[in-house]
Amino acid sequence: MSGNTDFFPLERNRYFYGKLLTVRDFDIEQKYIRNSAQLMHRLVFGAGVVCGLGVSASDDSTLLIESGMAIDYLGRMVTVEEPLLRKLQMIDGQETLSGKESAYLCLDYQETDIEPVNAVGATSGESRQCNITREGARLFLTAQEPDYRALLEASGKENVSVLYSSDELSLVLAVPEAVCAGRDFTVELLVVKNEKTPPVYFQLNGESGFVDSEDGRIHLEFRESPEETRRVYQVGFRMKARQMSDLQSSFLPSGGEIDLELGSHRYKNYVEVDAKCFLCKDAYHLAERHRLIDNLEHRLKGRDIPIYLAKLELLHSAGSMFIVSVTNLPFDQRITQEGGTSGDGGPRTVTTTVRSLEYWQKPDVKANYQPNTGALHFDFGIPSPEQYDYAVSHGTVDLTLPGGVRVNSKVYSEEIPHGLGPGTVDVRLSIEFADHAAADETALCFGNSEIFVKGKGKNTPAGVPWVETAAVVYPRRGTMRVGLWLHDMVEGNRLTVHYFAQKPERDTSRILAQRRVGLSVTPEFSHVALRGTIRFRAEVTGSEDKSVRWVVKEDNGGVIDHNGIYQAPELPGTYEIMAISNTDDSVTASAFVIVE
Repeated sequence: MSGNTDFFPLERNRYFYGKLLTVRDFDIEQKYIRNSAQLMHRLVFGAGVVCGLGVSASDDSTLLIESGMAIDYLGRMVTVEEPLLRKLQMIDGQETLSGKESAYLCLDYQETDIEPVNAVGATSGESRQCNITREGARLFLTAQEPDYRALLEASGKENVSVLYSSDELSLVLAVPEAVCAGRDFTVELLVVKNEKTPPVYFQLNGESGFVDSEDGRIHLEFRESPEETRRVYQVGFRMKARQMSDLQSSFLPSGGEIDLELGSHRYKNYVEVDAKCFLCKDAYHLAERHRLIDNLEHRLKGRDIPIYLAKLELLHSAGSMFIVSVTNLPFDQRITQEGGTSGDGGPRTVTTTVRSLEYWQKPDVKANYQPNTGALHFDFGIPSPEQYDYAVSHGTVDLTLPGGVRVNSKVYSEEIPHGLGPGTVDVRLSIEFADHAAADETALCFGNSEIFVKGKGKNTPAGVPWVETAAVVYPRRGTMRVGLWLHDMVEGNRLTVHYFAQKPERDTSRILAQRRVGLSVTPEFSHVALRGTIRFRAEVTGSEDKSVRWVVKEDNGGVIDHNGIYQAPELPGTYEIMAISNTDDSVTASAFVIVE
């Protein structure tokens, strides 16, 4: 049983003296109380997890679900009273996951009739009834992707469009239905990927219907950080509306061009984006428009949507299924303590992106809050692990062996320089010998030579001396001594020891000098009319930081913004546009534009 699935009409009992109460009357009483509570939950708080219900992998085939409570899309409370340990094979729907690399762990409401009793006076065949209905939760697994449009619209998103969908990646765009003229707003991109999906690079370009940009076009660009571990997340793009009012316009009236890179795979296509937006002249009229569309139909969307507790990445082997990773609340179905509103001025949604910085750069955090949409976006710049360079040295030391019986005797060299100067160094030693099993080829033995001395088989090296080596390093003087411990008789009267020394260095300037950062600008040559505009693009290779600074070399040669959009001056001529890498100021590239 699923319980109440419709709130209306709201009807309650009317009591009067002498009224005959039947089962129907008590059902109406319960239905009224439950419908009222559910409707209040859904309209005031929304739907999602209220507390707890975190999911983690207890082992490679078992999930741990924490206790907690959620409100479903019909306003019903779904409660997990205590932590649950569930093998994948014990959860409903696991039989549908054969060969699937990812799945969702979902939660929905469930009723169970318990406590059977005798039904006195019941009609034939109904002599036994259950006395109590227990409300609870049902966990189930599904490999079916959600209806992204229904899911996002039920969470309050508007103008939802699926830009790209495949087995390894889905991209879903959400555009506000109304914005304030001349103000910033945020367009959101939902990214859904799998464990094996390479880092995502995404572009969407097209003519703008109402976005304020220098070239009259929209350019959305996103490069996923290699440090990103979530398989589902949102990316926010900040834009500014044109200074117009009381106008409804399309986000991309002529469609857009999507450019997508997944590792070595590249996808380009033209997409229709069915997103219309109304430009309000000020914040008051924007709030008024939101109130007009904030009705019951709008608030009660998504009645059949479950709570997606986690996205699971799976591995199938030898007929068994194993957990690779877990992403909690992939679609952020969560109810905040403020009741899902921003009445206190707090954010409705929080999104993040992560950029990888060079190891010598300082951590960087940027925050952008949009009061119109209640969206808060954090952009984190995280330095990569520190890099080291190494100075190395190699040489040999000839040690004369003692005469007579040499078993268990020790030989030491004089103090010699290792060639790397003062400081702590790491020294590895090897013994040179002639391998009789390989036509007396000269070979080097590292580590415990006893392994080969006592080895058997036709492929075992012959002639390996049974000795141990050690080195004593003097960091202050930059010297060392080499010692031998002879465990058995050794042929000849001399052994040659090879030493390999290395010393870590943190010479940032030298590491930078070894970097090969490349930069190119397109188009290299172009023609543009007086006061015309053109967009230049820069491609940086050899560095994770792809950003550049743009400059016009001539003083009166026009202007160019940080996006590479150039506006020509009113004076004809040939002008040089220069891009400078933010990784290394010495790396530049130029393009030339002829203004006529």
